[in-house]
Amino acid sequence: MVTKYRNTAITLFCLSFSLLLIQFLIRVDTYYLSDPLVKMIQVISLWNQNWSTEGILYPSTDLDPLFLMSPLNESFVFLHEGKLIGPFPIGFTFLYSIFGLIPFRFLPYLNVVFLILFIRLLYKNGIQPSVLILTILGTVAFPLLIDFSENGLFLIFAGYGYTFLYQAFLNDKKENWILGNIFLGLSLWFRLEGILLFLTIQLTIWLIHFYIKKQSLSQTLHPLRYIIFFTLLFFFLIWNTINYSHPLGTRYLTNFGKIEKQIHEQIQIFLAIVFTYPRSNAWALGFFIHTPVFLYTLIQLRKKQIFQNPTLLFHFSIVIIFTLLVGITAPNDGVTLTGRYLSVLILPLSFLLNDQIAELKKTKIRFYLFFVWSYLCTLLILVVFYLSSQELKKLRKELAQFESPLIVTTNELLSGSYGLDLLNKKVISVRKEYFVKYLFYNIQNAKQNEFMVLTVAKVTKYNKEEKDVFAEILSEAKYSGYDCSKEERSARVIGRRCIKIEK
Repeated sequence: MVTKYRNTAITLFCLSFSLLLIQFLIRVDTYYLSDPLVKMIQVISLWNQNWSTEGILYPSTDLDPLFLMSPLNESFVFLHEGKLIGPFPIGFTFLYSIFGLIPFRFLPYLNVVFLILFIRLLYKNGIQPSVLILTILGTVAFPLLIDFSENGLFLIFAGYGYTFLYQAFLNDKKENWILGNIFLGLSLWFRLEGILLFLTIQLTIWLIHFYIKKQSLSQTLHPLRYIIFFTLLFFFLIWNTINYSHPLGTRYLTNFGKIEKQIHEQIQIFLAIVFTYPRSNAWALGFFIHTPVFLYTLIQLRKKQIFQNPTLLFHFSIVIIFTLLVGITAPNDGVTLTGRYLSVLILPLSFLLNDQIAELKKTKIRFYLFFVWSYLCTLLILVVFYLSSQELKKLRKELAQFESPLIVTTNELLSGSYGLDLLNKKVISVRKEYFVKYLFYNIQNAKQNEFMVLTVAKVTKYNKEEKDVFAEILSEAKYSGYDCSKEERSARVIGRRCIKIEK
């Protein structure tokens, strides 16, 4: 027993240290771009405004009162009742903002706490060391914990909700039903997949009890099994309706509300999430391609074996039903980490693999191939993280050369690369030609005497429209009485300094 506890402690330390080491190498305390950038700006904005409003601080409001030229990813923010709102729920933003007494740059490193809790959850539920290590290092879980996000919190709340409801399925204890409902109810404030997971669990339990165990309908639909979750869901929907005019809130408005998809497009998204699908620049790394041993485990389960073992049937049904629900509803394939919508399946799949691991170890070559492949996939993702962080560091160093009271960029990569400086620096992004007139109308009203226009130096077939925007800005600047003849360059950026001509 002492040896087992010591080995578990060593495993816990090594996995936790690995996460911290990777975070340090990537420098996640400065790695703010795209999603993590919007999330951290939301958190700091809430703290700096004393929780009076969750509107994102935007220093260029006088130059962009309609929020048409936000420097942030335009898919991640939207205007609501005069406020620039991000896609991440107030529960996530508020929880992190209360840590404002410590430097915000340390917040991404708190993910190690969620990793420790997740490992403890698996260990307490009897997951063997080899399966535990694979579950952490060989799945999408580890990459999801690298940068600043809600994923760690969601994994914990959804994970504990799942295990408590699993225990309730086994022993029908009141406290397990209550705790499972509470944890999954709280998970809604971080990711909407919490709703799908709860529905999947309830549907699975109902099917097993009604069709396999032949229980009566009144037994299978007892209110204790869902009333607390539905109460929390009700408050969640009411909060969103009042604050964002839609019951599913900011995530729906920024992910679903802007996209209308055909059936074939949804099938492509489903394939990218689960397996893989070719894109213009690369193939997607889906959940089961990343961790193929999970798929092998599902295939190896025999029909007789499943239906004679309620626990295996429970986990197996969760995997199948949840995967289908995600495939039907997912707004996109996750882009950077395509398997993230299925991240909570790590729990039921870990239980299934844990049951099959002894059989799998009998064929050592297959066992090692599966595990090494998964670790290599994770390593590949981490290398991409590292390389992108290095490129971001270089780009920021170049951007520091261009100083001006107002920075106007032609794409969100340049504007977003200013990172957390966007909280106190005037940076706007003009992505379309028809915004140029709007820009100069506001520049004239604000009596802006100087600004700098930045664009990407390299001309490619993908940025022709961007070059047209750059030319249009310079043309309109000349017409409005600005001298933009002075050009400044760095390795990847061209800048034109525009100064008002005194008459």
